[in-house]
Amino acid sequence: MLHVITPSTVSSPSTMKIRKVPRGLFAHGFSVLPRGSFGSPLYRRMVVEVSFLRYLLALSPFPVLILMLPEHALAIGQAPALMFLVVYLVESRVLSVDNPERRRRLMPEEEAERGADIARARGREILTRIAAKRGLKAGELHLVIEQSALARISPLTFVSVQTDIPEPQVLDLDEEERGLIETTLFDAEFTEQRMHITSLALGRFLHDVTLETKGVSAHARLEALATA
Repeated sequence: MLHVITPSTVSSPSTMKIRKVPRGLFAHGFSVLPRGSFGSPLYRRMVVEVSFLRYLLALSPFPVLILMLPEHALAIGQAPALMFLVVYLVESRVLSVDNPERRRRLMPEEEAERGADIARARGREILTRIAAKRGLKAGELHLVIEQSALARISPLTFVSVQTDIPEPQVLDLDEEERGLIETTLFDAEFTEQRMHITSLALGRFLHDVTLETKGVSAHARLEALATA
């Protein structure tokens, strides 16, 4: 599930204040979701990122057991070590890939790096078109791709464009630029799911694609003018 973050659409614009680039925004959680997104598929997927709610879900069998086996209710309720073990197993074995061997089983490192290279190439294409469209000729643009670290759950990807000119900021993208990201970054050949497996295999969940705007070719700038 891809979400393009831009200051004019997030529910809490104050979270867009950054002091350096690239800056991860995933930790801001619900604050970077669009206004009015409550109850949407994106909102429901974000709920899964809340660790406390995941702990409650992992522990939900215990109240059920107490209801089904009331004669053992006291023993079940006084088994914190078992409860801790259940939470630990769910978080470390089911919802994460926590060691190099398990990461290699997901995808060979060489293939994972190729996936990161594809994302980097597509990111540079996106940034080139944005820089050309805006006539930017100084400074750097960063396409910051962040993915959820949770395994065995549908992927969640946040993408933002950041720059440090004239100061660190998250660019406010228009509808055309957001659409460019949504249609260019992933497709049937390089899916969001493949990118997520790449991130899990590398143990790298923030990917920073950088473009020097002064290096954007005259051809790209003319093409942007022609399609404006």
